[in-house]
Amino acid sequence: MNSTVTIEIPAASEALVRQCLSLHEELQALALAAPDGTVLDACEEAVIPKGRELTANILSDAVARRIESAEKGGRRSAFASAVEPRRTAGRPPASTSRPSAS
Repeated sequence: MNSTVTIEIPAASEALVRQCLSLHEELQALALAAPDGTVLDACEEAVIPKGRELTANILSDAVARRIESAEKGGRRSAFASAVEPRRTAGRPPASTSRPSAS
């Protein structure tokens, strides 16, 4: 019997986690069923398009959250660029050395 683990995740991440688990299970089954010498090719053929789909879903979710956050909080303030420090014109500081005794 396989041991199981229970984890808590945000509800918004449930579909993503299920997609990852499904891909993992599919690759495990493919690896076991593929004839000798073809395991890597069979798994690679399946994982590349599904991996792209998974990546697209992750990216889409991140962008959607960013848009949602921006709409909630209003417009983001822009960064203020700092100007390089300038020398202040003025008299040089008075010398603190003692006059030489001649």
